[in-house]
Amino acid sequence: MNLKALSNYNNDTDTRFGDCILVYDESTLVVYDCGHQKHAENVMHFLEENPTINSVNIVVSHNDSDHTAGVCDLIEALAAGKQYYVKIYTHQLLKYADDILEIINDGRRTHDSVKKAILDEFDNIKAIIDKAQENNFDTIEALVKTAVGPCEIVGPTADEFIQTAAKAIDDRESNKIGAGHIEETVMNAASIQLKGTIDISEKMLLCGDATPDFIKDISKYDIIQLPHHGKLENAQDIFDKLNGDSYKKKYLISDNTGSGETSGGSDKLVQYIKEEKYNQDLFFNTKNGPVSLNTSKETKSTGDPVNTNKERRYLGDLDCIKENFEKRG
Repeated sequence: MNLKALSNYNNDTDTRFGDCILVYDESTLVVYDCGHQKHAENVMHFLEENPTINSVNIVVSHNDSDHTAGVCDLIEALAAGKQYYVKIYTHQLLKYADDILEIINDGRRTHDSVKKAILDEFDNIKAIIDKAQENNFDTIEALVKTAVGPCEIVGPTADEFIQTAAKAIDDRESNKIGAGHIEETVMNAASIQLKGTIDISEKMLLCGDATPDFIKDISKYDIIQLPHHGKLENAQDIFDKLNGDSYKKKYLISDNTGSGETSGGSDKLVQYIKEEKYNQDLFFNTKNGPVSLNTSKETKSTGDPVNTNKERRYLGDLDCIKENFEKRG
């Protein structure tokens, strides 16, 4: 598998384009979030350049618009082509209305009122599911161990996303989860986490805006998407969980957040990794343009026809490449 993370467009760093990460091989594409119509257009261009792909799997990590605003456009474009087998993976919270009602237990709610509150609160996901069903595409509940093409969902647990959904619709509760400097909104906290393997060996984790508290077994991954667009506090918590291994990992930062101070953003993180003497070549930031991660020099670089930024690509372990070259004489 290869990875391509889309960026901003025409050097526009004020617009919140949000996330859109592509994981793919010769026949299958996984689209992890699609935060803007421009991302949807670029995914379709990518498919045109890769005509052997016939299966498209869209993962909607959570409800926020900077992760969802291009998904319906993408679904419509895929339906118009009528040549792809399409599946959409996301939380299907209506199935858990009774569990959520039991957690809230405020004496005012009923089963029907909880269902309405879920649909109102998770409005972007509702619109995506409606659009998918309108076009006869499969919608699949994003449970742990669910296969998404060659990838697999690893979090959050059903209990975690039920608890966050209850907190989201309970007006007596704060909409934050966590404590101190790593608090996240309930929408962000339960972002769907997806694992896969880049090339044949490097284990990858995509985690959207998930709270680090919900991310398990972080040390087993070689390539880690730092949650919430490179927000410093979240990244520091990941580094702490990795301990000394944090200097050995590779990190994807999907920072297409625009100018909003509450949108995540990686500027403080960039300064931090310099101060802490991290190898900056192991950090791949979409703020600087689209990023491609693969380990084969023969892998085709699709580029980004509507992005004037330079694309950055990871081509594997350079020491290993040099060693193999020297062995061949």
